[in-house]
Amino acid sequence: MKFKIFVIALIIFPIICFGYDFENGGVRNAALGGIGIASSHNVSSAVWNPAGLAGLRYFQLITDSRPYMIQMDNDEIAQNFVYLSIPINKIPGAFALTGGSFNSNAYTEGRFGLHYGAFIFPEKLPGKFSVGLSLFDHYTNFSEINESKNAFDLDLGISYRLNKYANFGFLAGNILQADMAIDSNNEDKLPMRLGFGSEFTWKRIVLCGDLLYKKYQNLNEFDFGVGAEYLLAKNLQLRFGVNNHDLTGGFGVNIYSKKWVEPTSNKKNEKLDFSFLQISLDYAFQYPLGDSNESGTFSTGNSLESDYGEHFFGIKIDFGKSHDSDENFASLFPSGFDANIDTVFIEKVVIDTVFQTRTIHDTIKIIERVIDEREVEQKVQEEASKIRKSDIQKINRATVHLNSALEFYYSEEYYKAIDECNRAISLAPDLSLSYIRLASIYYRLGDTEEAMYQLRHAMRMDPDNIEIKKMMRLLSNE
Repeated sequence: MKFKIFVIALIIFPIICFGYDFENGGVRNAALGGIGIASSHNVSSAVWNPAGLAGLRYFQLITDSRPYMIQMDNDEIAQNFVYLSIPINKIPGAFALTGGSFNSNAYTEGRFGLHYGAFIFPEKLPGKFSVGLSLFDHYTNFSEINESKNAFDLDLGISYRLNKYANFGFLAGNILQADMAIDSNNEDKLPMRLGFGSEFTWKRIVLCGDLLYKKYQNLNEFDFGVGAEYLLAKNLQLRFGVNNHDLTGGFGVNIYSKKWVEPTSNKKNEKLDFSFLQISLDYAFQYPLGDSNESGTFSTGNSLESDYGEHFFGIKIDFGKSHDSDENFASLFPSGFDANIDTVFIEKVVIDTVFQTRTIHDTIKIIERVIDEREVEQKVQEEASKIRKSDIQKINRATVHLNSALEFYYSEEYYKAIDECNRAISLAPDLSLSYIRLASIYYRLGDTEEAMYQLRHAMRMDPDNIEIKKMMRLLSNE
């Protein structure tokens, strides 16, 4: 299935890639005030800050169509973008291909890019410090005079996650200042760009902002933008923003999501492959802040847009595999992984509040992990019996957040899973299950120290819990 989707993506890519993005694309970015140096966590980060590609371990395709409502002399102005991430299992980080266009009847600008981002110092600073590099081919074509020009340039990006709440990004763009002049007697260099971005996450709210300095040949320019995203529901995000040119807004909605388990070979410490496909729709609008005023280094307004604003639509497709090893489960539950295959049977192994079923027939074995809400309820009720009855309502509300944390965990949205666990803790601080869940998430993020810290919290709440003791022994041996 993944191969078929990948082939379709490669067919779509050259169809949409007809040129350069006159402004950086991404419908989510447009709705957040046209920013993304620290707040892009999808493949659009390739053109905002390539360091953001470091966390992408699956394929992602984003398209973005922007037909402009205002037209000058029936010029049919439009922009189109497409971005594709390509993770390679044996290479850390991820590669990306990007392309876009600014088209009119007589003129086309194009930019194609090859990008790479990865975490550095992963052992000392797991998931915190990343760098990225972009190589662009800039293209212009004047159809009326039959002249065109190609030139190459580089972007360098850095990203640093201070903690689960704050992320910062730095960008040095158009480092080579490629000369796009068609006439060899003139110069038309791309502006060097220096940018700083920040993102702050609190519960369901994301606040972000960018500052960008552009150095042209004859002038300098400052741009700013701020945006906010609110998780209204699990599959719906609302977005708002403003910059020195426009008021912006929009939304993102997940319209299709599916996960499935692929058959695996009969090996001890085998890899469990969970494939997934998710399709999201994004919408953004921007409304001009009056007529353009370009006095000094800080310009405002936007005279090129329609009085009715501009409207952008995009599709995001995530697909790939999540790999997990049996070896951790075998250490905790060895009896569940050593059976001989001599007949047909189904076994169930409880891991935290998730159970894994294994259906075995001859040499075919199907493994699946699913959220068992009954297991969640059972564990919660066991712990609830130790707590005052007046807190039962809070316990039930905490259970909802713990279930959401599991869903985010298996979709590899780890920081959202952490937020859900923290909400559960704020409602029921004596519920040890919340700390166990946090420990599992931090362990997956490679932060063994924080995982052990959460397990110690859980042990104080429930000192007789055998599962906690086994997990602590597992972490101590690493």
